[in-house]
Amino acid sequence: MTNSSVPDAQSAEAPPSDARLHQLQLDQYSGEQLYRQLYRALRAAILSGDFAEGESIPSENQMRDQFGIARTTVRNAMSLLVSEGLVQQVRGRGTIVSHRPISHNIWNFGSFTELARRQGQRPVTRVLEHRVENGELLLVRARGLASNEATSWLNVDTSRLDLGHYPGIERYDFAAQSLYEVLRRDYNRHPLRSELLLTVVPPSDQLREVFATAPEVPGYLCASGDVLDGDDRLVERTSIVYSPAVQMKFATRWGRDTAQLSPARGAGEET
Repeated sequence: MTNSSVPDAQSAEAPPSDARLHQLQLDQYSGEQLYRQLYRALRAAILSGDFAEGESIPSENQMRDQFGIARTTVRNAMSLLVSEGLVQQVRGRGTIVSHRPISHNIWNFGSFTELARRQGQRPVTRVLEHRVENGELLLVRARGLASNEATSWLNVDTSRLDLGHYPGIERYDFAAQSLYEVLRRDYNRHPLRSELLLTVVPPSDQLREVFATAPEVPGYLCASGDVLDGDDRLVERTSIVYSPAVQMKFATRWGRDTAQLSPARGAGEET
């Protein structure tokens, strides 16, 4: 990896170097274009909080001098950050960070406990309901992350588990144990994939109580459906209601065939 340094002879008008730029690395010999490298490096710095909300990031001249790159390279990287909503360009102030930190960002629907631990966070579970009905264990849990000050409750997770598949599971304390760890360890069931439907559910007294510190909203995002193992056997039926403090990000990849217009069709023709 190489990182061009600031030239020894700078004019009196040259802007001072930002120390945070020295932590960013560009590889002149990589097959990846330099503007993409700069975009990724700045994006990571913004998301990690190195550049705070409302703060101006280093100027084009600073980045040009620091990395020994052209202004067009810097501008191309900036355009990607602007299109993603991480920065905005304000006349007279330069490029301003517009990323607002969030309590939690849901990237998948796997084990909440395991995901939080991998991220170095402390998961907390509060059991709201735990009862047997119609041959199933109905388990409702509030899930959150603990800090020194308080717990941020992020979702309410409802699980329905067939007692024919999991005899004795109603005896576990799921405030202290991970459900998926128990399923793998004691029942040899390994959750692999989920088939979920996204809907909006109205507030209930229980949800309002759990999410009391979050903004008041007319409805909550809910993901509900089935969790399956590698043999397509049902592991659980689940319903997860998310706090308004949680943001979810979805990425879609389009195939090349669908992303390009067929040359056989005119611009005014309908498909």
